[in-house]
Amino acid sequence: MSQELQRRRRAIATGLTPYMNEPLLLEAISLWQQTYAERPRFSLQGFVSELCQLFDLGERRHQIHMSLVQAMTLSEQELADDPLAESDDNPAREHPCSQAFELIMRALWQGIGARAASQLRLDLAAQLRSNEIGAEIRLTMEYWLQAPERPLAPLALNALRDQLNRTYVLLCERLGPVEADQHLKAAYQESLRTAPNPAALRQLL
Repeated sequence: MSQELQRRRRAIATGLTPYMNEPLLLEAISLWQQTYAERPRFSLQGFVSELCQLFDLGERRHQIHMSLVQAMTLSEQELADDPLAESDDNPAREHPCSQAFELIMRALWQGIGARAASQLRLDLAAQLRSNEIGAEIRLTMEYWLQAPERPLAPLALNALRDQLNRTYVLLCERLGPVEADQHLKAAYQESLRTAPNPAALRQLL
């Protein structure tokens, strides 16, 4: 994600924080990132309208819109932190299950080839819109799938297992179960060679 898009996401978080608790804020940022991030900078009316409809905020529509417009003009120092900022002390680097998930996914992508890997990431991102997946998991995975060279922010083991299972199901649909099994086994074996915590890898499967 470009610096400009990241700055705008911080502005969205800044403008919405007075009107939403954290779960709603994550849901709103997920909506913005999925649907509105690539639109012109000040095209906020549609976003605000959808937010007010989703979260029953119609009475505060004007205030929310003005808050977002103002947030877009703030300096870097005045903006809220990026909800998914990568910092030097990012706990993702020390989160063994998230690291293990990254390793096996990257090995899997390499094994199936760049074109198939790109399509798999798109399919996974599409599945994130399911009502079964919470906003925090969805936002974290969306951000990582868009920029997989970055570390994955920490997620619970159950969430990681679910995402790996969804990946396997998608592979079965595209390649058939026999080939999907082969690719997953190969990715696991490759990951074991470089995994700093092999036990975390075994926990995923």
